[in-house]
Amino acid sequence: MKFGFQRWPLISSSIIILLSCSRGGLKETEYPRDIYDRATADYNKGKYFKAQTELQRLIYSFPGQPFIDSAQFYLAMSLYNMQEYPEAVGEFRKLLVAYPVSPLADDAQFQLGMCHYQQSPGYALDPEETNMAIDEFSMFLSRYPQSPLVPEARERLNDLNEKLARKMFKSGELYLKMHDYDPALLYFSQVRDNYPETEWATRALYYSGEALMGLDRKSDALETFQNFVTAFPDNKLSRKARKYIEKLQSLANGG
Repeated sequence: MKFGFQRWPLISSSIIILLSCSRGGLKETEYPRDIYDRATADYNKGKYFKAQTELQRLIYSFPGQPFIDSAQFYLAMSLYNMQEYPEAVGEFRKLLVAYPVSPLADDAQFQLGMCHYQQSPGYALDPEETNMAIDEFSMFLSRYPQSPLVPEARERLNDLNEKLARKMFKSGELYLKMHDYDPALLYFSQVRDNYPETEWATRALYYSGEALMGLDRKSDALETFQNFVTAFPDNKLSRKARKYIEKLQSLANGG
């Protein structure tokens, strides 16, 4: 009886501890992979804020896990999908710095470009974000030429270059309308030199001819219009260019 009586308090303590565990008095051990799986499941359901919270806890609590680069990427993508672009930029950069050889490095570099692309305003506004997006996509193409994301990166770059070319062209067009031909010609030349693959470079070639006409540089204007018609015979501006060519040739012949 004495032996049994002495064991009873110990058994009671064990029961109390078990009950307190079951009632939330002590937390069950959470494994990093469980947190990761739960967070990515939330991400895939579009619960980005919940995923962000879990992923941040995982990254700070278990930095040495082999899937932390993936967790870092999902964290950045959660912010991206919540349109928290500056914060997403910081998280994508952390991945690239901490895990430069990660299989997700090319995705992270591409998404850096996308963060700035999403913040790029209309052509008439400050082009800072546009230029930053161009820099990040250009870096992506330089570092990861074999990435399956290359075609999309090139497409985004074309969009951004079109925007900058349009901005520059519109400045030249404005000077042309004000009959201020020197700066107009300068802007049109910059469009042609910096963005030769864009639609605006084609227009800039034609309007360079008009600016040269305004400067009374008739021989240069004639050559410009001839070059335009040769390069773009089916362009809608070629009809006007041909009329200028006839007029300038007539003047050159004393007509």
